[in-house]
Amino acid sequence: MIKNYLLITLRSMMKNKFFIFINIFGLSIGIACSIVAYFNWEYDQAFNRNHSHVGEIYRVSPLRTFDGTTEMHTMVSIPLANAIRQNIPDADHVTRLNRSWTNFKVGDNLFPGQVRYVDPDFFTMFTFDFLYGRPDAIKDKSTVMISDEMAKTLFGSTDVVGRQLTQVVREQLKEFTVGGVFRKQPMNSSFQAQSYMHYDNFFDDANEITENDWRYNTVLFVQVKDPSRVSVVHSQLQPYRENNNKVREDFQVTEYVLDPFDGMARRDSNNERWTETLHPANARAAVITPAIMAVLILLIACFNMTNTSIAISSRRLKEIGIRKVMGSMRVQLIIQFIGETLFICFLALVIGMVLGEVLISAWNSLWTEMKLTSHYLDAPGFLIFLIGILCFTGLLSGSYPAFYISGFEPVGILKGKQKFGGTNYFTRILLCLQYAISLLAIIGSFAFYENSLFQRDFDLGFDQKGVMIVYVSNGQEYETFRNAIARNKDIQAIAGSKHSVFSSRYRDPVKHESRQYEVDIIDVGDGYLQAMGLTLLEGRDFQKDSETDRRESVIITEEFAKTFSWDKPLGKEILWHDTVKLYVVGVAKNVFTAGLWDKAQPMMIRYTAPENYTHAIVSAPVDKLIAVNASMEQEWKQIFPNRLYTGRYLNEEMKESLTVNDNIVKIFAFLGIVAMVLSVTGLFTLVSLNIIRKMKEIGVRKVMGASVGNIARIINTEFAIILLIASAAGCLLGALLVNMLMSSIWKYYLPAGSNTFVISVVLMFMLSALAIGYKVFSAASMNPVSTLRDE
Repeated sequence: MIKNYLLITLRSMMKNKFFIFINIFGLSIGIACSIVAYFNWEYDQAFNRNHSHVGEIYRVSPLRTFDGTTEMHTMVSIPLANAIRQNIPDADHVTRLNRSWTNFKVGDNLFPGQVRYVDPDFFTMFTFDFLYGRPDAIKDKSTVMISDEMAKTLFGSTDVVGRQLTQVVREQLKEFTVGGVFRKQPMNSSFQAQSYMHYDNFFDDANEITENDWRYNTVLFVQVKDPSRVSVVHSQLQPYRENNNKVREDFQVTEYVLDPFDGMARRDSNNERWTETLHPANARAAVITPAIMAVLILLIACFNMTNTSIAISSRRLKEIGIRKVMGSMRVQLIIQFIGETLFICFLALVIGMVLGEVLISAWNSLWTEMKLTSHYLDAPGFLIFLIGILCFTGLLSGSYPAFYISGFEPVGILKGKQKFGGTNYFTRILLCLQYAISLLAIIGSFAFYENSLFQRDFDLGFDQKGVMIVYVSNGQEYETFRNAIARNKDIQAIAGSKHSVFSSRYRDPVKHESRQYEVDIIDVGDGYLQAMGLTLLEGRDFQKDSETDRRESVIITEEFAKTFSWDKPLGKEILWHDTVKLYVVGVAKNVFTAGLWDKAQPMMIRYTAPENYTHAIVSAPVDKLIAVNASMEQEWKQIFPNRLYTGRYLNEEMKESLTVNDNIVKIFAFLGIVAMVLSVTGLFTLVSLNIIRKMKEIGVRKVMGASVGNIARIINTEFAIILLIASAAGCLLGALLVNMLMSSIWKYYLPAGSNTFVISVVLMFMLSALAIGYKVFSAASMNPVSTLRDE
């Protein structure tokens, strides 16, 4: 019996090769997208699961209540680690984590160091696969642990334990011995640094910080092996709030909490908690969106296969009738039809697994911070997922045709009186859903494309295209570098600062009368506003070398004035740190310090002395900026031969936002093309089925004198109505989905406009008309004699 069913299935497939190809193509694309979505979800769920003790590790995080809102932060005071070691025995292991911006020197070559300073317990708590050397070598302050990737970069090989390298700290050279080489961590780990050193080296790097200074912060992890003692450790942490709160009036800790390491990266990402020392997890939208896309394509493919199966079955009515007369039970026919569908779905599954590899590679090429890897045979969960996909697609696609067609009466079939259902309500609904989903995808691709143009030209409040920032260690280095590059006639302005937008800033609460808000603050030098292209709306800039301005003058942004509800902000008094009185001398245009990711924050600009400079701000014409940068790099190498050039273009900060947007355009475009191909095919099959059902009616109308146009109108009317309904539904769903996605990613974006909807709908109708136009015209032009001959 099975052999007979298989032969019938193959014979039926060969008679309908075109439609079967379209079905297999659509299902395989949907399955491939589902595979990508599965591994993307697995990547997210497995974040940090490579660490054996993930369930025993906690990050010590402070809670801070400000202006009625309690927020968790990611860093605590540096001395808290030693306090835990000395006074909380239930904390089995403790480690801090700070980053360094220093570089390595091997011979005459310089390399980015990507260094993290950690306590010796770090490699005991977290799982690293050491290829050479021992993890406990980190206890020696003069050793450095490097990844296999960095070992190849520095020395050309991985077996380099005992080799010497030099760390450049400012202009000082520190010699280190390679103590171990570890395999680079997977991308879904919080630790992506290429090298680690003993934490004591941090105080040589940041020489203004001491071990017992509660004003400076670190990321702090503790390991508590006994789960019943976690609450005890939590309660024993609380007395140390006072140590912080005595010296940090700007950051009062209300509670220390133990944030579980398991799931920490996802929670940080979802709650927009950020620390530069840890690698972030994907945003929730990046996990959900591929799954939504996969489901939509699978649904379209299944709907298409349902309609196609009904259309193909219209050619098999006599076969069904004869089999029923010969004694076949209805359940046998149902099993046969569903089995045929499952066989097609199985073929699509095999092809989908191959396409899945292609799509995974394409997906990885879109996102530099994430690398998905496929593993088909060593993951029981994935095998269950594939079986579920096979059953889902087979039953969803084949159930309705199987039950519908197997219910026909054999007498009616063999007498030729069985009227095939044609476009009933069910098939119309399926077609409507197909087109609504297709239109949603098309709207998404156009909307995100228009948004990319909007964001590329978005005014961030400063010149992001013609400015560069070069990092220096102090005011003396700034002055030396400034004098060297000032000879370049293409440079329009040079300014120094301690902080800068898109680079570094700090947040503090400030008061005016009874109102208090937390604001961004940057300290800048002479000519900073001009060099950065900030626009002063009212008031004045800082006066050169004015000690009064350094002590008490500030420039605020429009958002600052709006936050305090000031109509006339000039001259307003601000209280900072409860004792420092500051006065507004100028109001600048809003500065979007977080780019387009977050709303514009109120910002206060202070005037600082040249000895505090750590940034050199350089502006030049956009068309000459690359040449200026090259010239600056040559000067840097002459002045600081042991340090890598630190200059970067300011608009690099916008690249991530534009990359995300462009990648989403590609995803929606891919979905739109696949969905539209499948939907147009579905429409073609339904039109073909409708023409078959109305052939005699068409013949009679032709005899009665109906024109080609009249017959085409009769055939197309109901499909035009379906497309109109699908257009309304697709536009509504598209607007909701696009707005939801954009708002979850950015605070500033361009919502889908009327042009997007009009262009998308017109494109959908044009493609549909091209797909079915020839078929309709052929039917309308057919000689009625050939149609009515059998009557």
